[in-house]
Amino acid sequence: MSVSRLVAATVLLLTLVLTGCAAAPEVQDQQHRAARVNVELGLHYMRQNQLQQAKSNLERALGQDPGSAEVHAAYALLQQRIREPEKADRHFRRALDLDPDHSVVRNNYGTFLCRQDRLEEAEAAFTKAAEDPLYSTPEVAWTNAGICALKYPDEELAEQYFRRALEVNPNHADALYEMMRLADENDRYLQARAYVQRLMEVANPTPEILWVCYRAELALGNRDASGDCALRLKNDFPDAQETQRVLEREARGGR
Repeated sequence: MSVSRLVAATVLLLTLVLTGCAAAPEVQDQQHRAARVNVELGLHYMRQNQLQQAKSNLERALGQDPGSAEVHAAYALLQQRIREPEKADRHFRRALDLDPDHSVVRNNYGTFLCRQDRLEEAEAAFTKAAEDPLYSTPEVAWTNAGICALKYPDEELAEQYFRRALEVNPNHADALYEMMRLADENDRYLQARAYVQRLMEVANPTPEILWVCYRAELALGNRDASGDCALRLKNDFPDAQETQRVLEREARGGR
């Protein structure tokens, strides 16, 4: 049969097929958009601790777009939140099967694995995410790797990861905080002072930051600076435990 005869014989059928092909992608796109809305709502309700409503939205999203890595990743976060680790693990892995290069999901999976004390798997997830050149915040994954290394515990490895985070972003507050805390715990007061100063440039001081400031300056013999940190604690955080510690030390003559 010639091409012209085929066209002549099937004009109506071709029109119907083309109409159907045009409609299917449109419906599919609507489903994708609806799923994204439900994911956003689900995450919003999770932040508000309205977990039943979050579950309803995220299950709706799963039905609308079961092939979306973002949907499975969001549902995994919910299952982690409601302490269903097996379901969380399954949906994290499904998300990464669908999008192996999704480093945000891989970082979140690493956090889940660390909380489950699956430390080697968590470290692998964090480092793979951090080494992805397309990942916009590798310092987050490096910092998470360091926090997880502290569970071994391996402070040396943790510091290596925190330093990697700070190489990427010298102002990353979470990594600065962890380095400050480790320096303070190991009586490395010069380092503690340096990290306190850097932290105060990028974040509002917390009671713990001011407490480390107070301790470090006192240990280094700088009573004026130590007194300034103590005063800020008393004025800004009068009910904090760290403020009570300062008051107790002052009552003992600063010892």
